[in-house]
Amino acid sequence: MEDGVGTRQPKACITCAKAKLAVVVWEKNAGLKYLEPTVVKKDQMQVAPRDVAALEAKLDRMVEMLAASERNARGRLESGPTTRSSSTFEEITAAPNEAEGQLLMEVFFKRMFPLFPFFMIPPDVTAEKLRREKPFLYLNISMVACQNPSRQRQMVDVVQEYVAERIVIRGEHSLDLLQGLLIHVAWFISVSRFPQPSEQPPDVPKGDGEPHQFIRSTSQLDAFVHLLVAQSLSLGLNQGLSYQKNMNYPLTYLKDTMNVDPQDPVRTLEERRTYLGCYYLTTMLSTCVKDLGPIIRFTRYTDECCNVLDQVAEYPSDAFLVQLVRVMNLADRIHHTLYHTELHSSSVSPTPPPLGLSIRWLEAELKQLKARMPGELPNSGILQVHYSTLEIHLYRIALNNEHSKPNYGDHPLMQLDLLFRCLEATTSFFQNILSLNSALFPFFPFSIMCQFAKAIVTLSQLSLYDHPGWDRAYVESIIDFDQTIDRIVCKLEEEIPFFEQTLGQDPKSTELPEIFGRMRDRAKRMKSMHRRRKDALERNSQPTTVAPMDYDLMMTYPLDLLFPFGEIQSIYGQFS
Repeated sequence: MEDGVGTRQPKACITCAKAKLAVVVWEKNAGLKYLEPTVVKKDQMQVAPRDVAALEAKLDRMVEMLAASERNARGRLESGPTTRSSSTFEEITAAPNEAEGQLLMEVFFKRMFPLFPFFMIPPDVTAEKLRREKPFLYLNISMVACQNPSRQRQMVDVVQEYVAERIVIRGEHSLDLLQGLLIHVAWFISVSRFPQPSEQPPDVPKGDGEPHQFIRSTSQLDAFVHLLVAQSLSLGLNQGLSYQKNMNYPLTYLKDTMNVDPQDPVRTLEERRTYLGCYYLTTMLSTCVKDLGPIIRFTRYTDECCNVLDQVAEYPSDAFLVQLVRVMNLADRIHHTLYHTELHSSSVSPTPPPLGLSIRWLEAELKQLKARMPGELPNSGILQVHYSTLEIHLYRIALNNEHSKPNYGDHPLMQLDLLFRCLEATTSFFQNILSLNSALFPFFPFSIMCQFAKAIVTLSQLSLYDHPGWDRAYVESIIDFDQTIDRIVCKLEEEIPFFEQTLGQDPKSTELPEIFGRMRDRAKRMKSMHRRRKDALERNSQPTTVAPMDYDLMMTYPLDLLFPFGEIQSIYGQFS
């Protein structure tokens, strides 16, 4: 190694170095060198100035590092974990600032929270405070409440990157992450999607500097639903604390031995609301979109959460929340009693009970549920929509031709009676949803939209069902399919002037929310599909013993048919 500045080459051997002997170099006339140890006193030793400077610089750096470490430690102790997460969140440049976040929070709690009351934020919590304490919840509230499509798509990217980093890579779990996922799934289909390249208008330049945008799809919805369930299970919110102790006895025993605090933890009301929201949303998707299986079951602990919230009634919305959960409990029982009888094939009796008996039992359950509805309940119109969906789910079993006549019992008119009740429930559903304030329509969560899809499918089936005693003309005289679709779209478009006014105030926004163009497109497709089936039926091109509606396709994929995530027609310029 070559000598350099600040580099010292040893001259003495190890023995001399230990003895602290100076070494003198003697040169012989032959050019050879040999070392002779010589005792040198301290006052005779000389140190090069460059060595002193290097040593002083090293000491200065060490002092600075110790001081910085002390400052950081003091800051962590004073601020706690909230500041650490906040400082990380500040690095997200696309996240809304305090002013924008405050406006979006107002939109959310005024127009969206009444439709999904499964978490509560006290009125005194500002956007900045929520951003510090629950950054992921804050980000998702801002995303779903934002009505600027391009800005909303930026926040979609941030949310998905946040999920990938915190949940997938780091494996974190927290109430903040769970509540954020709950909002994300509840309004998944309401969030703007980045247009496909073929949908870009010709006058919009495609710059190389544009950020990449994610395309939202039904497979992403499945992933977020299961992330939601996984967070709930990781936090243990689906079980009582005493049950967790019994099921994890070895770990609990060791933990209690080392725990100096004898007090047992208490499940908070916030945790109970969040867990009930997970149950409500996943059960709604399972009964109205596609069967997800019993990923979150209604247990005694679920009933306990409902009773606690009902008795405490911390907020007026808690009674509404409990009633929504009980509605979905009955919907789940209807689903598995009438539509999944093969799951009970190992029971004692291989023959299922007559369909009429099962329906009478479920009807009694529905009457008891309605009787428990509080008198002065906020958002009772939303609850009436859920009741109508329950009745549709209960009576549309008559549209299933797989059931033979003996399944209906001894009464020969049982199937016709069920078809008529299904028609009444479907009519009631559309009357209830059209009675809602039009200001809510652009902000409908997934839990409302999938009920709407189920009702539309059922109405089409009833209008086209071919049965010797069923009068399709009578159905059209009660409720017309095309007119019903048009009324829903008109109800939604009543809010277009409000959003156009908002666009005029924001020079950066050039698009209306996609829900307007998307619903117009879906309405045309639904009416066209219904018309084709009706024309085919009138030409007698289908057998009279088979229902003309493609039942399996419609009921398994109503989301993709009504609100597809793939190729869609361009909606640019429709509202400019």
